[in-house]
Amino acid sequence: MWPKVSHSRMLSFCAATVSLMSQALALEPPALKDQGSFFINGEVVRSENPGGDAPAGRVIVNQMYVEYAVPKKQKAGALPMILVHGSGHTGKTYDTTPDGREGWKQHFLRKGYTVYVIDHAGRARSGWNPEVINQAQTKGDASLLPKGGIIQFTYERAWGVFRFGPKPDEWWADSKFPQKYLDQYMAQLVPNTEVTLKAPQKTVQALVALLDKIGPSMVMVHSQSGTYGTQTALARPDLVKALISVEGRSGCGLSAEQAKTMTRLAWLNVAGDHNWNGEEECRKAVAQVAALGGKSAFLATYEKGVRGNTHMMMMDTNNLQVADWILEWIEKNTAKKKS
Repeated sequence: MWPKVSHSRMLSFCAATVSLMSQALALEPPALKDQGSFFINGEVVRSENPGGDAPAGRVIVNQMYVEYAVPKKQKAGALPMILVHGSGHTGKTYDTTPDGREGWKQHFLRKGYTVYVIDHAGRARSGWNPEVINQAQTKGDASLLPKGGIIQFTYERAWGVFRFGPKPDEWWADSKFPQKYLDQYMAQLVPNTEVTLKAPQKTVQALVALLDKIGPSMVMVHSQSGTYGTQTALARPDLVKALISVEGRSGCGLSAEQAKTMTRLAWLNVAGDHNWNGEEECRKAVAQVAALGGKSAFLATYEKGVRGNTHMMMMDTNNLQVADWILEWIEKNTAKKKS
């Protein structure tokens, strides 16, 4: 039998789910020419301990899941957009919002852009390798486990990092996050299981492989993946035509040589409200690249006269307004393909 508090929370969660489904059905989905999914950059390795009573054998690791959609009406000259999520998240970040509204994925499709949505290598639909955990159990050696464990966001940690309010369970008065659907949002968070991979930065290698496969594109990154975006752009500046970093502080530490390379593409850094801790560093990086003649810019939503945007602005109640600001910048700063 459910405790009273848990039962009440469960009923609230179910009611919210029904409500958001109704909202989602109110709007026809964008018309598509094609859609599908595939994996890229996987490697076949031998697992000595796949778990249970299974004998050692071959498995695939390091693969990255890619979901794509091509709009029926494509914008003339529009480059594909690769959407990359942050820590604790999956490609769901850019899909339907917690309260059932259209997400950035659907909005970009409506605007005529082909989208590729990924899950980090080693996380969620990309799968992860449990061998290290199985070996730690079999050998009774906790030192084999990933240092720091496998991180999962709690409500309390998410509250501060994603800037919902000044302290857990207290919202900023002007918060744009759909507050009544917080449980629906928290349900999409997943553990950072990529820490089980033996080699770091597999997502960057997979993004490079994806660019090699699909050609010149724009890359949008968020939070943790800020560094993934910058490293991908530095590896393939000929293919990354624009990098849009949504509060990706980790991608703003550039050497002089890296800043010079970043002048070869358009680079936009986007920040929300309530003192994002990466703003100062990323403004400096933008200025550094601009001083070298690059097309770099900083977009702070509060400077647009809108207050209360959170770290998860792609889910905020004005998410499409923010998306349109980004698209406006893209159209002004990204070279169009010749027809």
